[in-house]
Amino acid sequence: MKKLNKNKGFTLVELIVVIAIIGVLAAILVPTLMGYVLSSHVTNANTTASKMRENVSYFLTQANADGYGMFISHTAVCDVDVTIVNSDWQITTSNPGAFFTRGAITWTGSGSGKQGDSPAGKNAESILAIYLAELFRDVENGHCEFKLVGGVCFALYFTEDTTSPVPGMPGFGDGQPWAVQNYVWDGHNQGVSPSGFIVGTSPILEIV
Repeated sequence: MKKLNKNKGFTLVELIVVIAIIGVLAAILVPTLMGYVLSSHVTNANTTASKMRENVSYFLTQANADGYGMFISHTAVCDVDVTIVNSDWQITTSNPGAFFTRGAITWTGSGSGKQGDSPAGKNAESILAIYLAELFRDVENGHCEFKLVGGVCFALYFTEDTTSPVPGMPGFGDGQPWAVQNYVWDGHNQGVSPSGFIVGTSPILEIV
């Protein structure tokens, strides 16, 4: 009679070797993949910040044509704080006196708006809020700060990780976008704050 061949399985040693190889590969690949994911998030945040800055400058150009724009002077400076909660954009301006008041639309210091709101009868801050809410429909929660100088958005940072100001962020510069040339960030990654928030900047604030 023919002897039946028994199926040979893996030995314990072979299984241990395979598991060890998988562990080594995971130790190499997982940090690399995590780095790619983090880098992708930072790139997206920087892109959003750049688009916001560009669109704020465009808004100011249109506002100037409509009689409620900003004085075209290096002494016309205004810091703007934006809080986004459940797609409701709340805007506060530090210096309403930096803008024209020739028309019916004026800058009063604060305003808010969301997608679908009508700008009719609203103040300038609310019109800007509605404008940004319509452009950035995917942003439901977040925080943004930017500096306006002479009718141009000089510098801007944006995050979706918190609705409050990002702790430790450097201020805006006098005659330059940021108060510092380079920033420590989290010590390893440009665009990751010391508190771990992903922050988009425009122009990009490089890491030390």
